[in-house]
Amino acid sequence: MKLIKTDLRGLNALQMLFKARVVRNHMKNNPLFPSPTPSMADYEAAIDELAAAVVSTYGGGTKIDFYQKQRKLERVADMIKSLAGYVSLVAQGDRTIMMSAGFDQRRPSAPINTLAQPKGQTAKSGHRPQTIEARWKPVRGARVYKVHVTKGYQTSEGPVTFVISSKSHCRIEGLDPLEYYTVRIQAVGTHAESPLSAMTSALSVGFKAA
Repeated sequence: MKLIKTDLRGLNALQMLFKARVVRNHMKNNPLFPSPTPSMADYEAAIDELAAAVVSTYGGGTKIDFYQKQRKLERVADMIKSLAGYVSLVAQGDRTIMMSAGFDQRRPSAPINTLAQPKGQTAKSGHRPQTIEARWKPVRGARVYKVHVTKGYQTSEGPVTFVISSKSHCRIEGLDPLEYYTVRIQAVGTHAESPLSAMTSALSVGFKAA
């Protein structure tokens, strides 16, 4: 489990510089981290280069100056991620050690034990022969969806065929032509299954729809 936050997306050069210096100030000469990767010398050099690039583009600069600044920002970001990996290995889950390196901590994720009933379900005749296209709104925590298919209009009576989909839509194939089918959706998570959705029905055409 990753306990250190390393998502640096959206940080501009100044924000990245601030983050990098916080980590540097915590890790430099810290006996808990005797052999960081990258080394503190290389890390500090990259920070100094980014700082110089920020100064060179302050209030202006050429396209090359801004390009170089972006490259130096990306290099520092990569180094921060490498240091985060090193700290994780040293800490072995000890949050006190992680915090001493100046990194933000991830909140432990709680397992999702209940899933909401799928909503927004629709079904319509497919563009391919003997098919129905079904859609619904995504359910938070769902890993896959179990699509319950029953022959008949707005009914739950009779044999049920199951279609598994990893997305919030699917094509139901191999249906009898010119028959109505009822579709209900169930979200399936790691620890739970949702209630079945309300019914939706569509006609399986026996020829290619116009």
